[in-house]
Formats: sequence, structure tokens, C-alpha cells
Amino acid sequence: IAVDSSTDFYLPNGAARKPDTSWVLKSRLAAFTGEERRKFLHLCPDFVVELKSPSDRLPRQKAKMEEWIENGAKLGWLLDPDTRTVYIYRPGTKPEELKGADSVAGEGPVAGFVLDLAPIWRGL
Repeated sequence: IAVDSSTDFYLPNGAARKPDTSWVLKSRLAAFTGEERRKFLHLCPDFVVELKSPSDRLPRQKAKMEEWIENGAKLGWLLDPDTRTVYIYRPGTKPEELKGADSVAGEGPVAGFVLDLAPIWRGL
């Protein structure tokens, strides 16, 4: 299930966070009652995407991505339109930098998903 930035997640470390967009596997959501799903979820999404805005500071955004991974995200993408860079975060590895790519392909929880980066690099 994909959700937008209006969705809060309570992470295992106690932080409340709102990613720009995220995905949670249906099988994980099935463990929650309908009432629980109408409130803030106490879980970390499986996949998180953050878009660096002009007012964001890159070190802070990178720290936020590390927090997502440390709390259980299986994959995270930080998109930086200013440098046309995608930072790919995975558990147990250093972030990968993908510069100037036209698209980025999903893996793990979003295998088969491909994000066209052209509209993001153009400024939508």
C-alpha cells in the first residue's frame, strides 16, 4: 500500500515521522485492526522516498534516511533534484549514489517498480 506525506508513522525508536511517500506491505497491514489503521501506525514502512526541497539541508535529510533504515525500512530513496542524485539506502550497507540517472528501479519490497526521474529533475 502506498501512502503520502500526510501519514504519520511511530517508529520503534519512539520517533513520529512523515515520509514524503512510502509503501507498506499488505501482509504487514493485515496485522492491524481497522480501527488501528485509522490512527497513526506503530511501524516503519518497508520502502521510503524523501524528496529534498530547496530549504532542506542534505546532512539532515541523510540522517533521516539512516533513521528509517535503522528502524526497519528495507529500502529508501533520497532524491536531490539540485544535484540530480538519488541516494539509495539499504540495511547493512553504505548508501549508494546514483547521479544523473533517468530512472531508478525498485528492489525488495518494491521489485518491479520503476520511478521516472525526468519530471522530478525538471521540477515537475
